[in-house]
Amino acid sequence: MAPIDGFWGQVTSTIDWCEENYVVSWYIAEFWNTISNFIMIFAPMWMMYISKKEKHEIHLACSFISVTVVGIGSWLFHMTLRYSMQLMDELPMIWGSIFLIYASYTVDNKPNYVCRPLLILLVFYSAIVTLVYIVVEDPVFHEAAYALMVFTIVVLGVRILFKFECSKGLFIVAFVTYGLGFFLWNIDNHYCHHLRTIRSHSIGQVSGPLFQFHAWWHIFAGMGTYFSLLFQ
Repeated sequence: MAPIDGFWGQVTSTIDWCEENYVVSWYIAEFWNTISNFIMIFAPMWMMYISKKEKHEIHLACSFISVTVVGIGSWLFHMTLRYSMQLMDELPMIWGSIFLIYASYTVDNKPNYVCRPLLILLVFYSAIVTLVYIVVEDPVFHEAAYALMVFTIVVLGVRILFKFECSKGLFIVAFVTYGLGFFLWNIDNHYCHHLRTIRSHSIGQVSGPLFQFHAWWHIFAGMGTYFSLLFQ
């Protein structure tokens, strides 16, 4: 998509998503991709309050905090399309996944037990991914590194499913919801031209935002992540 200047100036991010820039607001580059992050910001904030009130283990509270941080970073990225804000979106996805993996792996450990080898491994992995990504600036590398962590979370979730008495329905809802978001993310990437054509014939109509599939990815991925944390 040809860059369009708005309040935040020239696009400097390495990715410019399918949503047309500065169409809804001169102050927000990708309006629908921005406001759709509300689900990743406010739902985990509520669970942070519940975690504190019920005195859950610290790594669970950190998991909810990490989702909120990702949501805020994504909000800033899509609002500005600046490279610095892009890093605030993408790098927290890597570092935040540490808490989800750790919580899933140590679900059967004693309360407040710290598995230092796992923490060191996860921090080392995230640090390497961060350094390499900053150097190569290749979104595909980031996507692959993040996908590996998501795959690990799913595998650990299946392990919990078979090893402990838990809510299988909640796990299925989390998996399907996140999977639906990922499916829409791919449609948005590979069929952008067709989606923009559909939206161009929906100016001023309610149907336009319905085809902002990257925004729907935020909503479904946020819900899937939230449900997976409740499952743990």
